[in-house]
Amino acid sequence: MRELNREAFVRASLFLKTQARPLDRTLFEYRFEGGPSDAVQAELVHFHNEDGGFGKALEPDFRTPSSSALATALGLSVLKEIGSAADHPVIRAAVEFLLATYNERTLTWRVVPEDTNLFPHAPWWHDEGGSLSQTFDGFRIIPRVLIVGLLHHYRSLVPADWLERLTEDVVQVVETVDVLGGGGGSDLEYATSLAQTQALPEHYRKRVATRVLEAIPAAVVRDHADWDSYCITPLKAVPSPRSLGADLISEELKGTPRL
Repeated sequence: MRELNREAFVRASLFLKTQARPLDRTLFEYRFEGGPSDAVQAELVHFHNEDGGFGKALEPDFRTPSSSALATALGLSVLKEIGSAADHPVIRAAVEFLLATYNERTLTWRVVPEDTNLFPHAPWWHDEGGSLSQTFDGFRIIPRVLIVGLLHHYRSLVPADWLERLTEDVVQVVETVDVLGGGGGSDLEYATSLAQTQALPEHYRKRVATRVLEAIPAAVVRDHADWDSYCITPLKAVPSPRSLGADLISEELKGTPRL
């Protein structure tokens, strides 16, 4: 991948530090400037609710303050990235929220809260008479694929037999869903992350990776002119040269600047 020159990096850094949310600023500083993980954690807790889940527009395209499975998974993703241990009280509370809101009959989580329509939200989060479940394929991929990887990372907090049953169901869906990588591509992004989750047993990682590698060449939008639309750009599918599938779209990545 081509890298941004120093001047472009400085401009991007200045934009983030003056325009981004405090959480995103501290994440940038943690990732690129050796900033402290404590600062990230201090900003993240502003999105944490008393029920243990995350909400309050942590995922900015739905603005309900209520906790959701997706926002909770995103909060846990940040805590995992900064190395927070499983015994951290916020992590324990978030996992307990996920256990409490899991639908045992369907083996899924509703992706966003029931009150999402009452607050500003992107059109794909709108629910009319169950349309949200139809749009997101019964929530079998989103948010489950992201959650399963996180639960394996924090598997000491959940029942082993329950996690095994959930994981097998999720992996089967990834393997058999008609399209992996539709729309904006979060399903492919999450599946790729799951395939690279070291805490996930190897036989599951191999199965998910096989499907991801099949999906990437067809799902990635290669025409630069289309990248300002909601689509799967090369860097969304393959965010680093070490990511799964980088060799499959190497020419596109060579022309894609990265930080």
